[in-house]
Amino acid sequence: MTVGRYTRKDAAQGETRSHGFFYKSEGEFDGLLGLPIVGGDESGARQLRTPSAALLFLRNHALLLSELGTLTAQPSASDRNDGCRASCVDWYGNSRPLFVRGRVFALMGYEIVEGKVDARRIVETRRVNFAPAVLQVTR
Repeated sequence: MTVGRYTRKDAAQGETRSHGFFYKSEGEFDGLLGLPIVGGDESGARQLRTPSAALLFLRNHALLLSELGTLTAQPSASDRNDGCRASCVDWYGNSRPLFVRGRVFALMGYEIVEGKVDARRIVETRRVNFAPAVLQVTR
């Protein structure tokens, strides 16, 4: 018997090889769920080649799920294909929600985005891109 269900329009699961979601319990019947997603017109298998577009965060209350929002990737001009020397998908997918000591993070490719959660939503508070720098050699 299905108790609760949540469907996000125009989205697909962004992780297909493992349990790409993480859950943070906030009590016997409450918690937070983070799930990597991609656009609905894209295959979930796309995650084998590129980072997920976003991490969707849901609040669980007695198995009823409600959307808090997403933290999204913002690839910049400094990003480049480094042949996955610093990983890419080696850690079972390239996007992960992280719940660390009361803080919420979205790890997407070479970006880490921190979010602040309140009762109704999640908002981005800061981000860092740790993509390898382009090495320029001059003579």
